[in-house]
Amino acid sequence: MAGLVGAVLGGYIAKQGAVAGARATAEATARQVELQGRNELAHWIRQERRAAYGEVVRAYSVLANQLAAYRVAVGRGTALDDLSDQVDDARNALVIACSSTHLFGPEAVWDAAYALRSTAQQGVLAHRAFAHHSQAGSRSGLEDARRDLSGARVAMRESLISFSERCRQALLSEHAVPAPPR
Repeated sequence: MAGLVGAVLGGYIAKQGAVAGARATAEATARQVELQGRNELAHWIRQERRAAYGEVVRAYSVLANQLAAYRVAVGRGTALDDLSDQVDDARNALVIACSSTHLFGPEAVWDAAYALRSTAQQGVLAHRAFAHHSQAGSRSGLEDARRDLSGARVAMRESLISFSERCRQALLSEHAVPAPPR
């Protein structure tokens, strides 16, 4: 009888050990799956951020090139209608690109994108005022418009730099994606 009790007790202990081992394996697997999921999500968000941030930089570049062509056309005294439409299209593309940064965050990038969008709008207005005063021939108005244009161009550059810095910080952040609540 002692052998039977020993065998039953041994079997019970073995079963408990197997259950505990299976539970530990399942918990480890669940942690691994959760970690893998978090890592994949973080990777996806970094990719999407890179794409969104890159699109803003590309749209800004197109706008800057269109504004440069606009300034050249003003200097040559050529018609601005087509260029003005192209500037508007480039500005609208920048506005859309800046808006997409809000989807992937962080808030600091969105704020910098909003500032970039605003200074770009001011830059477009300053270019138009410069063109108007250049064509009107008013010497004093032209000097004011030239000074405003210079200030707007500096503000646009500074906004792009600020945006780029915020993007770099967001992309290099170790905590690009917050851990899920436990």
